[in-house]
Amino acid sequence: MAVDHSLGDGVFFRSEDYAGFTRRVVVMMIDSTVLLFFASGLLVAQTMVETFWVDEDLTTYAILIAVGISWLYLTVVKRSRLRTIGYRLADVRITSIKGDRPSLLKMTFRMLLWAFGPVNFLVDLVWIAADRDHQTIRDCLAGTYVIRQDARPIGTAPLHLTRYCGAGLTLAYPRPVHPDMTRNQTEEGSIES
Repeated sequence: MAVDHSLGDGVFFRSEDYAGFTRRVVVMMIDSTVLLFFASGLLVAQTMVETFWVDEDLTTYAILIAVGISWLYLTVVKRSRLRTIGYRLADVRITSIKGDRPSLLKMTFRMLLWAFGPVNFLVDLVWIAADRDHQTIRDCLAGTYVIRQDARPIGTAPLHLTRYCGAGLTLAYPRPVHPDMTRNQTEEGSIES
């Protein structure tokens, strides 16, 4: 039987290389604190400027600057070698299911899923525990993995469309269909023939 490669191939890692629930919570707490720090500094700056230099309301500009800083931090910095503070302290990085650095478009889409749904962050965290590769729903839809910094792929497999129906959602996204690694993995991390 021929294997379908119409969606291309994706990489997969050892199960312990995927960032689990605890690491994800640590990252969320640290990066949220960093963004709140920037927002509070922006609020102080806005108040100072309005009090001492201009007589107009600068709230719209402050909101636009805050959104811009958030976008830069959660997309450009997060996907770069520098990584966010939360990613650095939790020793994780983000990669695409193809094994390369995710594009800015994917990272923006992933951030928008966090901000606008289809689910809230609690459902996203519960999903990590049920998912084989510890992906959140937004990771699944954006085609990304959050993995340990030093993780290397142990193989490639064809991407197939995976479908989930539950909690009022019907989701479909590409996912590598890799062999069952629990039975066939050698000490070096390769698959036995």
